[in-house]
Amino acid sequence: MSTPESAPAAPDTDPDPVATPAGVRRGLSAAKRAVNGPNRPALVISLLMSLFAALFVTSYSLAMGNPQPHDIPVGVISQTVTPERLEKDLQALTGTTFLVSEYPSVAAATEALNEQQIYGAFVSGAAGSTSGELIISSASGASVAKLIAADATALGAKFGVTVTVTDVNPLNASDPSGLVLFYIALACTIIGFVGAIQTRVNAARLTLGGELAWDVVRAALVALIVSLTAGPILGFESFPVLPVWALLTVAVFVAGSVYSFFRVVIGGKWALMPTWILFILVSNPSSGGAVAPQLLPPFYEFMGRWLPTGSTVSALRDLTYFPGYPHPEPSLVLGTWLVLSTVAFVVARRLKYGTGRIPA
Repeated sequence: MSTPESAPAAPDTDPDPVATPAGVRRGLSAAKRAVNGPNRPALVISLLMSLFAALFVTSYSLAMGNPQPHDIPVGVISQTVTPERLEKDLQALTGTTFLVSEYPSVAAATEALNEQQIYGAFVSGAAGSTSGELIISSASGASVAKLIAADATALGAKFGVTVTVTDVNPLNASDPSGLVLFYIALACTIIGFVGAIQTRVNAARLTLGGELAWDVVRAALVALIVSLTAGPILGFESFPVLPVWALLTVAVFVAGSVYSFFRVVIGGKWALMPTWILFILVSNPSSGGAVAPQLLPPFYEFMGRWLPTGSTVSALRDLTYFPGYPHPEPSLVLGTWLVLSTVAFVVARRLKYGTGRIPA
């Protein structure tokens, strides 16, 4: 019978420190320190930021890196050129699909341009006429207007006429690419949730009423400064300041209240993540501000109509270039975001912390 002293020793499963090179041991030790203790959150954040950087580049490149026009609505006023022929010739010239509608007069087509139902209209006279006109609306979408106007000469050659290009809604001379409205909406979105972050961090002892009051004050002040800067002060755009101020106040407030909701629900450490995904990765590139909706991929084209930045850009465009032809949809969408985000934040805040100060 063997004794404990005579039992064979268990094999040593640990790597022989002598056999492991010193450099490898130091590397393993550093790796363990990096994934344990206080270093773990820093590692997680670094990995997440790398992922978000890749997603940012991917999202904006897919949406705006290589715009592919499709189903661009245009009109035709002619006794000799049918919608079917114009659609076929335009597609042959541009490689782009068009949706051509026939209008009884130039006035009717111009009305459709002002309503932003079409991006351009081709006008030709009676049989034997040697002149034609291509009416465009740069304010509706500078990129689409340039696409149509670029082939005006070639289009006229197909129909045996000399085409004159007329822009019935030109962009401001200081904004020839039509990007200022997008930059305004983008600034209000980013400052909206960044302002909410800074307020919650630096004024953490506010009551629910105090949070809402300062959210309104901050949104109104930011919107006023942006409106005055882009409008009367620097003259980037010519728009009615008071309506734009009201619109941008809502835009700033919505971005802040969405972040505030996430902060209550999932905590301040991670609330920026879903806010960033919603606004920066999806809402901004799909807004139709930098690239017209008809040039966006289908997903972005669809989402832009129903997200805050797209609604803000559309409403700004109406107020700036089409004040006599306002569309209710952008205001309704933005108003819905205002109500839902505010109610969601207030309900979540009351359920979790009540209406008083949030405990430290």
